[in-house]
Amino acid sequence: MAQLSRILGSVLRDIVSAQHEANLYSLSLSDTYNKDGKARDFQLPNVVVSDMEMDIKYGIKGDSNTQQQFNIEYSKFRVFIRSLCKEISEEIIETSTETIMNSEIIRKPSTKSFFIKLKNSPKVRKDFSSFLSRNILNGLRLNINELIDKTDGKVKKGIVEEKVIEIIIDRFILDDDLEELFSGKSGEELKEEVIQNIKQVVSNQIESRIVNQNFKSLNTFPQLDVAITSEELASMPQEAIHSFKLKFSPRNYTLTQIESEYEDYVMK
Repeated sequence: MAQLSRILGSVLRDIVSAQHEANLYSLSLSDTYNKDGKARDFQLPNVVVSDMEMDIKYGIKGDSNTQQQFNIEYSKFRVFIRSLCKEISEEIIETSTETIMNSEIIRKPSTKSFFIKLKNSPKVRKDFSSFLSRNILNGLRLNINELIDKTDGKVKKGIVEEKVIEIIIDRFILDDDLEELFSGKSGEELKEEVIQNIKQVVSNQIESRIVNQNFKSLNTFPQLDVAITSEELASMPQEAIHSFKLKFSPRNYTLTQIESEYEDYVMK
């Protein structure tokens, strides 16, 4: 007795595997072409499985079992991290500005000008918060598959926290525009204080936001036990035999790895 889902899955895998094997063979011809200078740049044959249709006849014997399928709700998770990035950015600006402005470190007034603007200008604060939030969000999106535990659907706090802190420090604290502010021994001490405060803020925000958050969904499907061989179908009444039409239309997609696209902000 066979299951319909396994039969259809096997057919689709075989079609994809056939095209893959053909392309590998085509690629292997490049060595042969390269041996002859005249054929070195000869275009390799590209194998594409054209549209095909299959008509599979089967008879249902029963649906005694059910199959549970777990999925990660990435669309829901993207909404979550977008909100998380916004909240973190706003609080990071608050704590960093407070730390810098309350510092007794002796510096030219111009070195703190950006933090003065953050404190006194709602527009600058809003613009920089959006900038920081977008950078954090872009960084998390590039690693989105690593941020959720596939077994229970919970957020991997350690990984999210590490990535968020890394981006904030790189795009904010280590920016060349703040080099003069954090120069010298006293500047290094101030920078370390800011970084420690940032780590605490990020940890607290993530800890509070992921409580009771779960991005795993469970779907239950019946498993159809079917007869597919001619001998089995011959013994079944005609009204018990069904037909499944499968149309396979492959498309060519170019898969590329997304590069990290971080923005820059002039903090003057």
